[in-house]
Amino acid sequence: MTAVKVFAEYKVKEEMRGQYLEKVSHLSLAMEKIGVTNFFVYEGVDQPNLFVEMFHVPSVEAYRKLKRKRCEEKAEGGVFWQSINDCIDGGSEKLHMWAFTPVTRSEG
Repeated sequence: MTAVKVFAEYKVKEEMRGQYLEKVSHLSLAMEKIGVTNFFVYEGVDQPNLFVEMFHVPSVEAYRKLKRKRCEEKAEGGVFWQSINDCIDGGSEKLHMWAFTPVTRSEG
């Protein structure tokens, strides 16, 4: 089975930047606990406060569950995820997530 690559993108409120950056290490641990691997957070070079998360989940079903957890206001684990969403300019409605699976395989 091929892992599903997930991208999450959002802009953090300027006034919440410090709080958000403090939460990033906790975010990594929370994602690991729910089966996410290869988790990285990047900030836009040309767009300060624009963040992208990149990671793998084992299946499309796992992606859908994670997306519900992260994007719905009253989702399971709500207090922690809501604290992240509170840092996002526009809240959970402005947290965009996409999943991708390989079209071709590299020979190696």
